[in-house]
Amino acid sequence: MKKSFKKIALKELAGLACSVLKKHGVEAVLTGGACVSIYSKNKYQSLDLDFVSGAAEHDTKAVRESMDELGFKRAAEGFFARSDCPFIIEFITPPLAVGREPVKKTVTIRTRSGRLRLLSPTDCVKDRLAAYYHWNDRQSLDQALMVAKNRKIDLKEVKRWSKNEGQLDKYPDFLKRLK
Repeated sequence: MKKSFKKIALKELAGLACSVLKKHGVEAVLTGGACVSIYSKNKYQSLDLDFVSGAAEHDTKAVRESMDELGFKRAAEGFFARSDCPFIIEFITPPLAVGREPVKKTVTIRTRSGRLRLLSPTDCVKDRLAAYYHWNDRQSLDQALMVAKNRKIDLKEVKRWSKNEGQLDKYPDFLKRLK
């Protein structure tokens, strides 16, 4: 791919990457901070795109071919970079999960560059809360709040999930700051 990626938007790169991966037979879902960037309208800016694929190994031939087509080179295990791009692309080992629970549904959105599969806003909030719950990462709590304030989320589902994670003691922190 010859065009410059210096000014590519995260959402457009994610849509393009997801489409090229699919063309090569890789079903990938965007997760992590990049979802926060998209759902918060860039109030939070991630510099990496974390994808989870159904592949047992995150550095499969199809992934490498997809990244090569996009001009990204393997920088480290599971990481791909391009010298003229501000973002790196990482492949997270499956399965796609938030905390201890597998993700059952994803969302597909259209971008100018292609179709993008990503976590739902509710699962994105749960993903960020998992980091807050299990590692006391306050920045992840802030990210969960950015998404929850910009998108419709299912608070009953977040509470149910929080209980299953054994974190109902921290859930009120999220609710209090949400209001």
